[in-house]
Amino acid sequence: MSSGKFQSIDVRWTLVAAAAALCLPWVLRTKKPPLPPGPRGLPLVGNILDAPTGDIWLEFAKLGDVWGDICSLTILGKTMVIVNSFEVAEDLLEGRGTNFSDRPVVPMGGELVGFNSVLSLCQYGERVRTERKLFHQLFGTHAAIESLVPLVASEIHALLQNIAREPDRLFDEIARTTGGLSLRIAYGYRLVDGPGKDPLLNEFETAISNFASTTIPGAYLVDIIPALKYWPEWLPGGGFHTTAKIIRKQLFAAFGSGLDYVKQQMAMGTAEKSFVSTLLEEQRYDDHLLTWSAASIQAGGSDTADAQLQAFFLAMTLYPEVQAAAQKELDSVVGTDRLPELSDRAALPYVDALCKEVLRWHIATPTGVPHRTREDFVYTRGGQPMLIPKDSLIIPNLWKMTHDPERYSNPMVFDPTRFIATETKPADPDPTKICFGFGRRICPGKLLADTILFLACSALLAGFEITKARENGVVVEPRAGQRTGIVSRPFPFKCSVKPRSVKALELIRAGL
Repeated sequence: MSSGKFQSIDVRWTLVAAAAALCLPWVLRTKKPPLPPGPRGLPLVGNILDAPTGDIWLEFAKLGDVWGDICSLTILGKTMVIVNSFEVAEDLLEGRGTNFSDRPVVPMGGELVGFNSVLSLCQYGERVRTERKLFHQLFGTHAAIESLVPLVASEIHALLQNIAREPDRLFDEIARTTGGLSLRIAYGYRLVDGPGKDPLLNEFETAISNFASTTIPGAYLVDIIPALKYWPEWLPGGGFHTTAKIIRKQLFAAFGSGLDYVKQQMAMGTAEKSFVSTLLEEQRYDDHLLTWSAASIQAGGSDTADAQLQAFFLAMTLYPEVQAAAQKELDSVVGTDRLPELSDRAALPYVDALCKEVLRWHIATPTGVPHRTREDFVYTRGGQPMLIPKDSLIIPNLWKMTHDPERYSNPMVFDPTRFIATETKPADPDPTKICFGFGRRICPGKLLADTILFLACSALLAGFEITKARENGVVVEPRAGQRTGIVSRPFPFKCSVKPRSVKALELIRAGL
């Protein structure tokens, strides 16, 4: 081989080496860090075998015990980031809202049925900002809440009267009251008296039930393989389109009925002041925004309030000493000649702490509503960079955060004193900073929800004695814990609810 040929080869290798040297910094810069830690997945399907199937908040908490405050699963190419720490949730969702304020795309319940027009599933943008501004005007300030207190109090007093009259219908009456209260705030609609189901409330309850069933992750194959939404209805396997059309028709009929009712009442001059009537008078917003904004009040408020009040009764049944302490404070501060009012709250620290403990002990939405990332984001935790890819689902495990023994001692125990500071210990962190979500998607009705819970719990404690039920002389022990669901209620239980005294019964009947 000639020396010229050797020189030719040397030149080529020199050029290759030079090119590699030039490219190496770029390669190093573009090499992406790993995902948040998590179990090793399988080829193609990823962590499909690790996906939770039961109480997902408990299974996510177990993942956190193994993999840390922030961990991940990847299922069929979709990354799911689970956040078990308040500090991480606040850092990501509060501090970086621009990238973490979108919602998951739900093909069945969102796109095909139409629930992506409800605030909780809307992608962040002008529509969400406008709607949240309207909600802030309605119930986002203490002054606004004060204007709603007479309405809320009247509905709660009616609840007490109905429970006193038919204690065996306790949970039916709670659901009726929370649903009716939301309808009245949104539309000025008062439930029809009588033992049967109110027609409008029944329509909304059906729609909310359909929301729960069609937005469960993976409930429909089209949610796992979104391209199937283009699959023809008439081909085998296309039946989900038929289901979606039926639910969509019911949904639009229900939510449209509320707006139609307000317009009819305004035309007759008999409309009660409400969210919708106020906005119709302003004539600034189209019917689409009014329809879905009002529907969000109903969908977002009634179910969670129902779950929290059920949890209150469960806690009072399981912890009679807590009930006795709260009633002692009420009798001392408020007396027995009237029901508690919102103005009494500052003088009722134990009852106030009891309401906080209801929110902490029983999280009505244990994993909140997932957020979705708009762009790739590199997050560093403990000196370890990790990649949160674009379109990842960010799931804040609210249950874990409110049951973290590092934040709340003996977290499974219902103990209001944890929120009352003493000379020897500070109060535990306020759970309202967790249970209503984070960042730009925090629940806009948190102040109203907190007010309703206080007025309801304090009135119920003032009027009733809540004890364990007895069947054939045997005490029925309630089961602690909560059921799986987007909105999670306690497991079914029985309790005995009786007026505390003859005077208390008279007070309830008078509604004072």
